[in-house]
Amino acid sequence: MAQAFWRLLNSNVGLLVLGFTLTTIAGSLFVDWVDRKTWERQIAVEQKRQDLEWERSRKFELLRVKLDEGQKSLEEISDLINLRFFRLHKVFENVLSGNIKAARTNWQNYMEAVERWNVKLIINQNKLRRLVSADVSDQFNNYETDDPDFETPSSIHGHFFISHKKVKDLLDCAKAKSCTVTKAMKRDVSNHMRALDLVTDEFVDRVSDLFLKRTFDLEEFRTIRPVH
Repeated sequence: MAQAFWRLLNSNVGLLVLGFTLTTIAGSLFVDWVDRKTWERQIAVEQKRQDLEWERSRKFELLRVKLDEGQKSLEEISDLINLRFFRLHKVFENVLSGNIKAARTNWQNYMEAVERWNVKLIINQNKLRRLVSADVSDQFNNYETDDPDFETPSSIHGHFFISHKKVKDLLDCAKAKSCTVTKAMKRDVSNHMRALDLVTDEFVDRVSDLFLKRTFDLEEFRTIRPVH
């Protein structure tokens, strides 16, 4: 029986059958290997895609939180600018109308805003540098008031500094019996207050526009798909 089997195996038919069998087995093993490798590659690609999506989502959420915090900070700076201007202008209106008593009271209210302004000055300056740009930060405060001969303002803080001094001088004159508030003095203060109003409005608008652009950039970051 065994001899017959070996004779059959060594015959042309046997070798053909054996070759076909081995080829089939090898082919099956190769197909299985290719399928397994393809499946493993698909799993790896999918895992990489999920990792990229997770990292992208994480970055987006971090940026969104920072923008939310930034928006709140910029609103606080804007509110403080408006508060200081409003209270200073109120004192100026009181002096113009001759209501010195109200001017004294409102000056005290204004000085509370000044105290908040000065306490937050460097903090807000650094926030603007971090949230918007160094240029905007310098536009807010460039330390020009450190110059004892400072007269012509170029920063928001500088404009407030000069307008503050002008209104105070006007109020001091109105309170003093030996001083007369002239039309020229009123006109001078009015011009400085008008300039302050203009530059603060332009500053707030510019900061809002630049920060809004960052928000748009964040939306584009979220919608653009990563290239694999």
